[in-house]
Amino acid sequence: TKSCAPTEIREITTTIKQRPKLYLIIANISKPSNIKKLLLSSFAFGCRTVFVAGQKKFDFDGNNNDLPQSLLNLPPNDRLKIVQFEKLSDCIHHVKHVMGARVCGVEIVEDAQDVQNDPFEINSDGNGDTAIMMGNEGSGMNRRQLESCDYFVRISQFGSGTASLNVYIAASIVMHRFHHWSREYVKS
Repeated sequence: TKSCAPTEIREITTTIKQRPKLYLIIANISKPSNIKKLLLSSFAFGCRTVFVAGQKKFDFDGNNNDLPQSLLNLPPNDRLKIVQFEKLSDCIHHVKHVMGARVCGVEIVEDAQDVQNDPFEINSDGNGDTAIMMGNEGSGMNRRQLESCDYFVRISQFGSGTASLNVYIAASIVMHRFHHWSREYVKS
């Protein structure tokens, strides 16, 4: 009888790329209407967790009219998770060291890369999880916010009407680009 034993056994392992997760950090946003629209936009573009630093004047627990009704009406498993921190430093520490995400600032600074070029970054572990942080509607990012970012993106504008877009419009553009980039990242 012939032996049916294999001549060589090889273990083949493959690494399945996980789609990078998108987070939003809300800090230093002045207008409640912009916070509401940031929450709606983040959910629309696949973000399931929003981190909030400060923002004490806005009620994030849903007991009044601050949260958009459409988010409150979602089934419990589909809801947007909101994680609040007193201080920006605590929020950033959690995002970077607990969640393992990089912080992408959306700001017009010298080293900002154009968002249309998909500048989102992968860390040394192959993790592309990203928390997007926006600046204040009028003054942009403060020093602490700028220092907290791992890298920056900007949105090219082609007219001369204004120096910046509304904060939730800008966030929506960046989240949309991230969504497409993360799909392509998994395919590559």
